[in-house]
Amino acid sequence: MKFLYPQFLWALLVLLIPIIIHLFNFKRYKTLYFSSLSFVKYVDQKTKSTQSLKHLLVLISRLLAFIFLVLAFAQPYFPSENEQQTTLESITSIYIDNSFSMQAMGTEGELLSQARENARQIINDASLDSRFIISTNNLSGSEERILSKVEALEQIDFINFSPKTRSLSEIIQWQSNNFQKKNELENSLINCVLLSDFQSTKDNRTEILNLKNTTFYPIKISPENQQNIYIDSVWFTSPIHKINSKNELNIRIQNKGFEANQSGTINVEIIIDVADFHKSIFVDLPYNQEKITQVGYMDKSIGLKEGKIQLVDNHLYFDDSYFFSYQVKEFVNALIIDGEDAIENIELVLSLDDYFKTKTREITAITKTDFDNIDIVYINGANEITNGLTNYLTEFVENGGSVALFPGTRPNSSWNTLLQILHLPKFGKKVQSGTKINSITYEDPFFDGVFENKSKRLNLPSVSTIFQPQSSNTTLSNALINLQNGLPLFVTVKEKGNAFMFYSSLHESFGNFTKDALFPTIILRMAELSQRHHPLFVVIGSETSYPIYEKLNSEEIVHIQSTDFDYIPPITNIAGVNYISLKDASNHQKLIAGNYDLTTSKKIGALSLNYDRTESDLTSMDAKAIEKKFKQFGAKNVHFSEISSQSNFSTLNIDKPFSFWKLCIIFTLIFVLIEMLLIRFLK
Repeated sequence: MKFLYPQFLWALLVLLIPIIIHLFNFKRYKTLYFSSLSFVKYVDQKTKSTQSLKHLLVLISRLLAFIFLVLAFAQPYFPSENEQQTTLESITSIYIDNSFSMQAMGTEGELLSQARENARQIINDASLDSRFIISTNNLSGSEERILSKVEALEQIDFINFSPKTRSLSEIIQWQSNNFQKKNELENSLINCVLLSDFQSTKDNRTEILNLKNTTFYPIKISPENQQNIYIDSVWFTSPIHKINSKNELNIRIQNKGFEANQSGTINVEIIIDVADFHKSIFVDLPYNQEKITQVGYMDKSIGLKEGKIQLVDNHLYFDDSYFFSYQVKEFVNALIIDGEDAIENIELVLSLDDYFKTKTREITAITKTDFDNIDIVYINGANEITNGLTNYLTEFVENGGSVALFPGTRPNSSWNTLLQILHLPKFGKKVQSGTKINSITYEDPFFDGVFENKSKRLNLPSVSTIFQPQSSNTTLSNALINLQNGLPLFVTVKEKGNAFMFYSSLHESFGNFTKDALFPTIILRMAELSQRHHPLFVVIGSETSYPIYEKLNSEEIVHIQSTDFDYIPPITNIAGVNYISLKDASNHQKLIAGNYDLTTSKKIGALSLNYDRTESDLTSMDAKAIEKKFKQFGAKNVHFSEISSQSNFSTLNIDKPFSFWKLCIIFTLIFVLIEMLLIRFLK
């Protein structure tokens, strides 16, 4: 046994006073004269023995009462077997999961409300001088502060739902880092309480941490049911948005543990710019499965489009809506850079459709300003790629642009520098055998919707000579057209922008490829796919940087605005393109999922924000999985408990080093009562 405040044990010396009084009775005797003392002597002897026993029992009860009173102030405790208590101070860290999954209903209302009430009860049961750390999914610097009892109760009142999601590993790591940063906690006994529904995650991180003085109390708050239906994601079948061009909107809906209702269908509402498209559909959703439904759609005007998908679900509400936005452009801007062996066929093909606006420059006269507002660059018959042009093209692709590379008849080694940067196969030797086209990768998105007949027996063209592609570990290309000799003729790489490479020359001395229908097909398709698209949506709290392709001067400030929201995000300029970051915006209390305007002095774009769907799956970890996760991080003292209602919470037992002081007070009162009874009734 050890004592939290051993200095109070000095008070036991006061016990000498009643002992001395008992040993030396200072009462004065008065002499009385009787004629016969025989009877008095008998009575006196009997009374003395009774009084001696009474005095002894009173002394013992009085001493025990005082001993237990002193022990109550010294606060005895028994340290755990594997725990070395090196301090007199105990600090309680309380983590409250305020993610959207805590919107689920328990027997006493929302899980978050129940977690807050449980935290208040823990704080109210603590002594007045107790200290606390209150944290949520924000895990911010302000949550690292050590609070008094009153301050902790006040902070809990301000906890509300957050779009941020945290894995159990992140929480344990943050708690450990926070304890280690504070020198005052180095030798403290830390009770770490975690109030959460403990959702199942795919986080497999493990790391041994210094948790020797920390006892964890994971408290699982379970909902009444784990059923939920939600919109998981939204995307278009084709990235191309043109006026009066058909497209398909794909909607993925998840059914997690929810048995089909009586009708077996779910009503899904689709709204795109309200006036353009508003439709309700009914989707059959099998039990515990997902379904992708497609809706045909046609854009009737140019400009920014804002959309919303919504369904009705009686469980969680944050994931019943999904927002997206995109832009329908009036035309695509193409830049053709002519080299020594340039042909006019590329410009002729693009001029067939007014949707493509082209300009042509000689390779020797190209400047950086030529790339402004360009969607795709065609290198037409160049034999040498200068360092300056390589830098321009690299920067252009990094910022979402597309390049289509058609070499001349005598490309030199400068081409390989560019190809390596773009993760394309380098040039090898010339090959003149087996150069007839053998197959087309029809399943690639590049050819999606291009061919009605995908037969392998099509009469395909040929080239007389190719430059053998040489793949390496840095190559990320995908072959779109293959030759009979097994080598690719036309390949692509998709990263921030598109890069297309044709491993032959379009010059007539290299074959008649330009006279086949396949040639204009790939020229137009590359231009269509070159539209610089903003992300269809951004998940709140993600690391995604949102590009703004519109030119901004140094004095213009970008705002993210809605009816009652105005936020100025940080902007980073990379190679001439401005990127806004939304990482810090997730701390803004008014930032919710929805469609927002990007404005300066005018509207320059649209931004759609959605909540992370990680919180939509209410499947949770069991006791063994939770305890195993803590032990993987080196936590030896883990006491798991689960509550499903307020009535269960009284059974929660957080072991504290001063848990015996109340028992000492009880014994003190018992022995005081015994002393009173002895004095009153023992004659």
